[in-house]
Amino acid sequence: MIMMMRTLRRTLLALAVLAFAPCATATVKWTETATVAESRAAWGRLARLHDGRWLAVTTRFHDDAPSTLAISVSDARGREWTPLSSVAEPGRKIDNGELFVLPGGRVLLGMRSLIDGESYRLNVHASDDDGRTWRFLSTIDRNEDPRGRKDRGVWEPVFTQLADGALSVLYADETLADGTPSYNQVVSQRLSRDGGRTWGAKSILVKEPGGGKLRPGMPVMSRMRDGRYLLVFETCGDDPQCPVSTKTSKDGVTWPEGLGTPLAGQRCGPQLTTTTRGTVFVTSCQNEVTFSDDDGATWQRVTQPAWPFGFRHTWPAVYQFGPDEIGVINGVPGGGVKIRFGTF
Repeated sequence: MIMMMRTLRRTLLALAVLAFAPCATATVKWTETATVAESRAAWGRLARLHDGRWLAVTTRFHDDAPSTLAISVSDARGREWTPLSSVAEPGRKIDNGELFVLPGGRVLLGMRSLIDGESYRLNVHASDDDGRTWRFLSTIDRNEDPRGRKDRGVWEPVFTQLADGALSVLYADETLADGTPSYNQVVSQRLSRDGGRTWGAKSILVKEPGGGKLRPGMPVMSRMRDGRYLLVFETCGDDPQCPVSTKTSKDGVTWPEGLGTPLAGQRCGPQLTTTTRGTVFVTSCQNEVTFSDDDGATWQRVTQPAWPFGFRHTWPAVYQFGPDEIGVINGVPGGGVKIRFGTF
């Protein structure tokens, strides 16, 4: 009997290890590639319009002017892209473009906007004609007195519509670095109840307990099939490749304390999407794709990556294009931005 119990324990332990094994593999068949920007571009992000077409935003670099954001448009398949419009803020560098389509059809464009060492802002522009023209709408957060410091900014805004209708924005926030205790960087959230025209008080979702040098940032969240929200973020400070971790929340607003649960196989700048059938896909600057079919309880690695670059600051993001199709948009060698499609 004792021997049988020991054998049973070993069997159960082995099954538990397999259930949570980060190295399990699965298959996505990567197919076509589409070009959004040929050169002098980076940081591509997408949003689907209500009529099924896609918008893309990319950062564009210039010899004689600060960086700007370019908007491109494609049909529902996302294979052919056409320049549509651009957004600039004179005298300021803009980057980290993020698109979001509100229920009424208005398109929001979030961004970081800065003058190095002088002014850091997270601005929102809006379009009421599907991205053809834009106007300034609001500022999410800012630091207008960094005293020459280049590490007192606000970065990488990402929008999510919550179940109660509130518009959430998450971002990396260095503005608490001079406080007591000092937080090198935290993940912050603000909510809007009027479509991004005004923003509520700041909440801190991820911070190093007690303060210190660690830098949780690059946050993105998605609502899963079970109704909970999954947050992915990087934590820099100890590891230069910035390991990725996760947290979950019932409402997208109240989150557990601490630095979350490590997500194996992903490092730096994570992005995620939940498909209509409930599969959650994650990618990052590790340029691997992992997925979960059980609301983040276990994760598997896709056998072949969409982009076989290894770890590289290419800032990929993943989106669902069809019932069984995803696309990974990424910066590529030579300075272009492309999408690789895959069926799952």
